[in-house]
Amino acid sequence: MMNFLISSAVNLIIILISFFIFKSIISGPTRHRLYEKFMSSFAKFIIYVFVASIVITGLTALVLYKTRYIAYVNIAAPALVSIIVGFVASTVPTRGAGDKEKA
Repeated sequence: MMNFLISSAVNLIIILISFFIFKSIISGPTRHRLYEKFMSSFAKFIIYVFVASIVITGLTALVLYKTRYIAYVNIAAPALVSIIVGFVASTVPTRGAGDKEKA
C-alpha cells in the first residue's frame, strides 16, 4: 500500500510539473488552437487520453520486456502517461469566450 501511495504522489508531481512546463513553453493562443483542433469536447478529451495511455503503456511494456526490465513497467508507464496528461491539461483554455484580453 505504501508503494502505491508513493507512486501516486510522484505521478501527481510529474503531472503538475509537466503542466506548468508546457503552459510556460507553449503560448496561450497556440494552446487554445491545439485544444480546439483536437479536444473540443470532454468526450474527445477522455478518449484521446485513454488511447494515448494504452499506446504508451503498450510501447513501454514492449521496450522494458526487450531490455529485461519488465519489473519496472508499473513505475515507468504511469510516469510517461502523467507527462501526457500534464500536456493535455495544459491545452485546456483557462479563459471563457466572453472574457476580455489583458489590458
